Amino acid sequence: MNKTIIININGIVFHIEEDAYEVLRTYMTDVKRHFAYSKDSEEIVTDIENRLAEMFTERLQAENKQVIILQDVREVTALMGNVADFEQEEDGEPHFTAGGTGYKVEKKLMRDMDDRVIAGVCAGVGHYFDIEPRWIRLILLLLVFFGGTGIMLYIILWIVMPKALSRADRMAMRGEPINIQTFKKNFDEELEGLRHGFHRASSEAAPLIDRFARVAGRILMIAVKVVGAFIIFIGAMFLFALVVGLLAFLGVWQSSELNHFPFNIVNPEYKSVLSFSAFVIVFIPLVALILFAIRVLFNRSVVSRTGSFAMLIIWLAGIGLGVYYGSKVAGQFTDEATFSQVTEIQADSVYYLKLNPVKYLTKEDSMQYDIDRDDFKSKIIINDEEHDFDMPRNVRLRIEMSESGKATLNQEFSARGPNFESALKSAQSTNYKFLQQDSLLQFDWNTRIHKNQLWRDQRVDLTLRIPKNTRVLIDGNLNRYLEDHNLWDCQPENSPENSLSEWIMTDEGLKCKNDSLFRRKRGEFEEN
Repeated sequence: MNKTIIININGIVFHIEEDAYEVLRTYMTDVKRHFAYSKDSEEIVTDIENRLAEMFTERLQAENKQVIILQDVREVTALMGNVADFEQEEDGEPHFTAGGTGYKVEKKLMRDMDDRVIAGVCAGVGHYFDIEPRWIRLILLLLVFFGGTGIMLYIILWIVMPKALSRADRMAMRGEPINIQTFKKNFDEELEGLRHGFHRASSEAAPLIDRFARVAGRILMIAVKVVGAFIIFIGAMFLFALVVGLLAFLGVWQSSELNHFPFNIVNPEYKSVLSFSAFVIVFIPLVALILFAIRVLFNRSVVSRTGSFAMLIIWLAGIGLGVYYGSKVAGQFTDEATFSQVTEIQADSVYYLKLNPVKYLTKEDSMQYDIDRDDFKSKIIINDEEHDFDMPRNVRLRIEMSESGKATLNQEFSARGPNFESALKSAQSTNYKFLQQDSLLQFDWNTRIHKNQLWRDQRVDLTLRIPKNTRVLIDGNLNRYLEDHNLWDCQPENSPENSLSEWIMTDEGLKCKNDSLFRRKRGEFEEN
């Protein structure tokens, strides 16, 4: 009767006789001592233990027994090879052992993860049939043109074939003898390949880096020159445009556009100085940028240090002039004045509010449209889409309940100026067109100023007061001018912008005639 010990070899439990255990323990101690100073020692020992566990499992299953005996250990370690014999071979003394008999396992069809393009299938099949992987890849590529057979076959093999992860798996995939000598040989080959790769990479890296640096330098130089040429071309175009703009502002030729907003903000006596100042402020940096691009492109300096310093002085002088005269223009907006006038509106139970779509003829209009202004008299151009821009749109409209029971329109004109008197004159000279035709009330889309009059923030606030229970039909185009109300709240879904909405004056102010529609639309708006 022999004493039995329970051992664990890489997660597999075995029952082993005591004397067999001592032999196996001595064998593994020699293996660990031999590979102790190897860089990958832990992986090698683990692979050897895995192989021992596989061989013990195969013997127990083949002989239908439960316990490993001394004979099993001796035979398995003989197949694996002894460390002492292997060390003698390393010293140059050939020694034949059982491990060197060429014991091999059958090749396993596994995916080679070290030589893969996608998943290592072709390399694994090549090892199994002793064919170079490139020929397997070529065959699968040709099979792709036969109904996609190559793709399907590759996917099936990818699913079926396991990965060759450990060193033992890679040895079994190649059909190499799985013993201690081949484990060591395989490790040495991997280490030598790694060293050779590092040496080859270091020897090839220097000229490759140098070549890359030269190519990158040339590409960068070409890119810089292209950007420099682009800057010179675009800069020259802007310089020409600046010169043309300066000539226009200085009055070399007349243009009615210079009397429109925002050019009509500047006083005539300041216009030339500010035009020159703005020209210098933009012109000098643009010239400096072009000169820098020329220097980079042609590797030569075009202007001396004295010239550069002179350009800087001129630029600073332009900024100084701009600040000084700009503050003078800002001083034209210090005071504000307002006056109002009330127009009584013909009484009616319903009013139709509409934006006046017409443009009144001026002398400049007659020249633009080639119309004799004397023959045209007081006629108007209807639905003109090219509205002039003498000033921004400064019209606001409020609709309130009339306390007196009469319908009135209060027009409150405002403007700014350097003092109250000047501001009041600008407000009084502001024109605004309001027309009534029975129940139709037409509001102009903008205020108007006289020709050559300066823009001083002229605006008009309109307050339409109507009696209680008066119905109001409002054109959707008035929505942008209407204060305190949103016409969209009283319009059906997907209505055009110019759709009519019906409102009624109540004690609480103007309300949508369709109150349920108003509440629903308002609720949707608040939720969003």
